Amino acid sequence: MKLSTILLRKVTLILAITTSLLLTGCGITAGSLHSHAGYADIESPYWWQADSELNLSLGPLAIGTARWVIDADKDPEIDALLNDVDGVRISVYKVEENSQLFIENFDETQANLRADGWQPIARVKGDEQGDYSLMFIKSNGEVIDGLVVLLLSEDEALFVNIIGNIHPNSFEPIMEQVYKKTNSTEPSEEVAVEKI
Repeated sequence: MKLSTILLRKVTLILAITTSLLLTGCGITAGSLHSHAGYADIESPYWWQADSELNLSLGPLAIGTARWVIDADKDPEIDALLNDVDGVRISVYKVEENSQLFIENFDETQANLRADGWQPIARVKGDEQGDYSLMFIKSNGEVIDGLVVLLLSEDEALFVNIIGNIHPNSFEPIMEQVYKKTNSTEPSEEVAVEKI
């Protein structure tokens, strides 16, 4: 690709994002997907007491822009997955000074997800005491409406919500690349994975 074409794409992208920000906030953040079945209500009052390190919310416009920028020939795996995704929400919280607060409320978050129809599919316990991850999905048959990952460690809490109409086979090429890079067919870190 010529340098001028690449430069033109980047300038167009910046102008599109700037125009979108000026005209409307709808679609840029995942908040516009609040009524989507894959939107997980994982916010809790205790979050406001915690030290937030990162809050990222990407909606259909931001995901669509990413689809436009990604070269489908170079990254077909990412392109295929982004075609299924409508939004992504990521929140990272510092836990060190709030650890008891998070431990007490992590169970409440799980219970709220289950009550909203989310199905737990995996629990991973790390080597460190108190380190664990949970994965939930909400599906309507063959298509996954949303995916939630909750991770709690000694110093951080991570909440991820992927929203869309995700076909499970979209993940296969990405996982193949992960295993190729580690030269293995199994995850390298020794952890206890419990299928729920």
